[in-house]
Amino acid sequence: MRREETGFRKFLEDLDKAGQLTRIKNSVDCRHLSALGGDSDKAVVFENIADYPNWRVATALVSNRDRLAIAMRCDPKRIAFEFEQKSSKPIDPVLVNSAPCQEVIMEGDEVDLTRIPIPMMHLFDGGPYISGTFAISDDLNHGRNVGCYRLMYRSPTETGIDLVSPSDMRYYYQKALDKKEPLPIAIAVGVHPLDMLAASYKAPIDVDELSLAGGLRGTPLELVKCKTLDLEVPADAELILEGELLPIGWVADEGPFGEFSQISGDVKWNPIFRVKCITHRKDPIFYMLQMPWENDWLAAPVTEAAGLQALRVASVQAVDIRAPVGSCGYWSLIASIKKRPGEGKNAVAALLSVAEVKFVIVTDDDINIHNQDDLDWAIAFRVQADQDALILKGARAKHIDPSVKSWLLGKGGLPTTDKLGIDATIPEGVPKHLYRRIKIFGQDLVKLGDLT
Repeated sequence: MRREETGFRKFLEDLDKAGQLTRIKNSVDCRHLSALGGDSDKAVVFENIADYPNWRVATALVSNRDRLAIAMRCDPKRIAFEFEQKSSKPIDPVLVNSAPCQEVIMEGDEVDLTRIPIPMMHLFDGGPYISGTFAISDDLNHGRNVGCYRLMYRSPTETGIDLVSPSDMRYYYQKALDKKEPLPIAIAVGVHPLDMLAASYKAPIDVDELSLAGGLRGTPLELVKCKTLDLEVPADAELILEGELLPIGWVADEGPFGEFSQISGDVKWNPIFRVKCITHRKDPIFYMLQMPWENDWLAAPVTEAAGLQALRVASVQAVDIRAPVGSCGYWSLIASIKKRPGEGKNAVAALLSVAEVKFVIVTDDDINIHNQDDLDWAIAFRVQADQDALILKGARAKHIDPSVKSWLLGKGGLPTTDKLGIDATIPEGVPKHLYRRIKIFGQDLVKLGDLT
């Protein structure tokens, strides 16, 4: 008897039950998947892919906050708080002997990426892309690491991999490169969105993201050993690519790609991933992470939770936090706090320390940070530019921000950026009653509707 479905397929069932999933049974050309997925207001499973008779494709699974809340099993307004709470209680994974992700095995001459329905996603892309990856590597000193790195098709056995930004796997690769050795990695495609959140979380280097994924799921993640590598992968994944990053450094052209910054990025120089083994389910579902919205909504709770953690370390009591999707859930943080003297600046400094966040606003808890008019009001009347704007120069940046001019750095160079924080809390020394909002006389006593 087949085991009960977990992970990716369980999430598809949850979306279906919530009325958030559309199934398309008509035959679809692989080249049209991205356009059709982007045209849907629901998650989509394409049941019939032309020229790929054994495959289905799922996309747009978490293209809004409500569907992400289904994955987190919480109210949409509580996602960041739930993420931070659950991620603080990791559950170690367990090893199993057999797994759905290894029902079909291709090694040696059988390895052929063209047998997978890898889509063309954006007009200016450098080739077909695998966008929704769960990439696993290992290091003798620091242990296992998981991250999300896009793969551009190059040949039946090779892809490019986006490894330009600072990350633990980039650090592992650089160590291997210094010894002129390849870095073994395994790529899982089609895992639960909570696993993807764990992989994208900026955890300390010694934290095992697979245990973090267990904490988010509330149950141990089942792993199975790879067929050709000394690595373990999620047993309930749809597809596994086993191989290595070649010890050649940042030399291969990769891109352009429609980035989660909502910009069609430039060509980058990146390493090459050589695939030595492909395993998948007998009836596999390829996950096409729809750019940019799925990436943006997956980024937001990770950024928000990191902001909550930074505020807690700074002993500042957070009331609410938001990583606006307009800044791709990544580059901006807005928070409201219960403020004690001086904590507006402390909160700004703490939030500016989060990853590549480069713009921060902090308000008092009387401001609804989800209401742009309320936020603009706080900035207009609580901010003096020379006192309440903090600029941090030369901080870590990300290549896909064009303003950092990363093309000037050469192959493998890492950019820096300047960060801006605004303390929009009530200034010390200004009486709170001067910010008392107007209220119409008698508005609680009479209603126009009662007279009509």
